[in-house]
Order: sequence, then structure tokens, then C-alpha cells
Amino acid sequence: MSETFGRRLRAHRHAAALTMEQLAEKSGVSARAISDMERERSVAPQRRTVQALADALALPQAEQPAFLAAARAGRPRLPAAGPAGCCGLPRPVPDFTGRDRELAQLGRVATEARPAPSVAPVVTVSGTAGAGKTTLAVQAAHQLGTAFTGGTLFVDLRGMDVRPSGAPEALARLLSALGIRDDEIPADDTDRAGLYRELLHHRRVLVVLDNVADESQVRPLLPGPGPSLTVITSRRLLAGLEGVHRLNLRQLPAGDAATLLRRIIGDREPEAVDEVTELCGRLPLALRIAGNRLMSRPEWTVRHLADRLSDERRRLDQLIAGDLRIAAAFNLSYTQLSPQARRLFRRLAPAPGSDFDAGLARALDPANPEGIEDALDELVELSLLQAHVDGRYRFHNLIRLFARERLAEEEP
Repeated sequence: MSETFGRRLRAHRHAAALTMEQLAEKSGVSARAISDMERERSVAPQRRTVQALADALALPQAEQPAFLAAARAGRPRLPAAGPAGCCGLPRPVPDFTGRDRELAQLGRVATEARPAPSVAPVVTVSGTAGAGKTTLAVQAAHQLGTAFTGGTLFVDLRGMDVRPSGAPEALARLLSALGIRDDEIPADDTDRAGLYRELLHHRRVLVVLDNVADESQVRPLLPGPGPSLTVITSRRLLAGLEGVHRLNLRQLPAGDAATLLRRIIGDREPEAVDEVTELCGRLPLALRIAGNRLMSRPEWTVRHLADRLSDERRRLDQLIAGDLRIAAAFNLSYTQLSPQARRLFRRLAPAPGSDFDAGLARALDPANPEGIEDALDELVELSLLQAHVDGRYRFHNLIRLFARERLAEEEP
């Protein structure tokens, strides 16, 4: 458990074999003030006072940031939010629809965020590309943010980039947003993570870590005990993280999906709206693209778009609106796969039926039968396959179409 400033001060004084009077003489701080700080009667020492004590105690440079942070954390006022706009939440989606169960679960977990020694809760939100993970996390953060008096922070870890953001870089941004000056941020990665946990030990902060690449990237950013809440979004299941609450997003229910599309385009052509909804696989990103495409082409009817989407060979090509491309979103996940998992992904596309098992996968990709289970696990971990009942697997229909395109392109 993290120590208060008074306990830290007493421990460092004893380690230096100094009496209060000796420390007072070396630091220029009165023995009465030191006594009040150690007994936690004074919890708001000024920074220059704390620095004088650190110098008098000859604290190593690596230990000083945590010592200063403990003093700052004990002050009754909350710190400034750091540089303007640093780690601010993105704009919420005005027509956010559905996910009531998931929002309720996030709300219940938020109530578990209590002062130490309770462990700060962590929630992972996983799912395939386009399932609305970031949108859900941002919506929840805006709804729950008022309960977190220490602020709400958002960091995009760029997990699908060729070079994702490193944990040290993310920690530096978070520490800056929590009011730590650049010259106070430790250079050592372990010390940086320790200071971050020390700050969250005392503050009720909601942190959204978006687009996480894997467990190793996010593990240094996990809080210890304290009243904070951390929400992590990732295409991966992040199965290696222990003690976390898990939300796995699938396609929207039919009613919510149709409602989302109507909120974008208005109440028109209900039968065609239902058809477009199903052709988009009830995937929020696909529905957003379809709706934006209709709104940017007012001369189009919903029926016209439904007819264009009905051709499976061209469906993914139709789901493009400006810089939003459903196939591009899937491709970011595809490029993360190992060579065998990519090959298996492609060859599973023409598999008959709505689901299949590992036996069929071995028949379609016989080159390395011993690695099939691992490849299937990799596809599930990255949300390109859904693990179904009794060791069976299934595609989302749009992802199956993407796999067919990859098969035609790479193994004609």
C-alpha cells in the first residue's frame, strides 16, 4: 500500500539517522513543522518546504519525484488539470444508440472505485473493428465523469499502428495531465509508473486507455489501490490481464441497429432500413458509413443503397464514406496476424455453413496441422473470429467477405 507523506518523511528521517531537531537544523524547517507533518496534522506543505527536506535528507534523485508527489497528493485541493486539452475526452457521438447493458455494467463497476486499500477497478472493452469500443468508452466517460472529482483522462495508445505508443510515453502524458511538471517526471520507466500509481492512490480519476495493442503495452498503466477507474479498449481480448472486468462487444441487436440508422438518416423507408441494417451486419461502423453515405447523397433512396449492398462481391466497396472504410478497419487487424493465421483466415472464408470446427480448419490449411489451434486462438484473440459453442467458430458476415477478398487477392 502506498504511504502518506508523513509516513514517508518519518521513514526517510529514520533511515538518515536524524532527530527532528537535526533535520530542522539541516533543512531550515522548524522542528514543530516537521512534527506536524510526520503526525499528519499538516497535510499541505509547500513545495519549497518539501524540497528543502528532500535535500536535507540527501534523498537520491530517483526517489525525489515520489516524495514530492506524496506531499502534493496530501493537499486538500485537487490539482490543476495540466496543460490545456492534455488527455481530454473526445467529443461524444450525438446519436449514440443502444449498449444499455454495457453502460449499466460500467456504471456498476464505477461504484466499486473506493479509496485505498480497495484495488482500483479496471474494465476491458474488446471486440472486432467497427464494434464501437471507443464510442462506448467515451460515452460512458462523459456519463460517469461527474462522479470522478479528480478528472477524466483519455489516451489513444495507437495499438494498430506499425509502431504503437509506448507505455513510458503514455505515462508522461498522463502525469502531465495530473499536474506533474516535465522536469518532475522520472526518466526511469519503473519510477514513472510508480509515480502514476502514487497519484491515483489519492485521487478519484477516470482514465480511458484507448486502442491498446497488447498486455505488455498497458500493464505499466494499471493503477494500484485507490478510488480511480480505468477503462481499456482493444481489438484483442487481453486475456493475460488479471483481475479485470471484461466487456466483449458484438453486433448490435436488430432493433438498436435499425434505430441507429434511423437516427442518422431520419425516419424513412422502414423496410429498406431493416434490409440495410442486416446487410451491414448490424455493425456500428458499417451502419455509420451507410448512414453518412445516404446523407451525403440526398438524391439516393434507402432502397437504392440496399440494392447496391445486396451484391456480396461489391458490398465492402460500397461501405466507404470519406475517410471511413470498413475494409480498411478490418485490414488493420489482419496485418497484426502471424503468417499462418493470415493464411488460415483467408482459407476459412469459403467454409460451408455458419460455423466450423478445428477439423475443418485443418482440412482447409493442411500445411501445419499442429499449429491450427494456435492460429484459431490468434484469430479469436484479435476478434477476427468469434468462439462459438463446443469448440466451434464463426465469422461476422462482413469479416467473412473481407477474408474472401484477401483469398482472391493473395491466393487466386
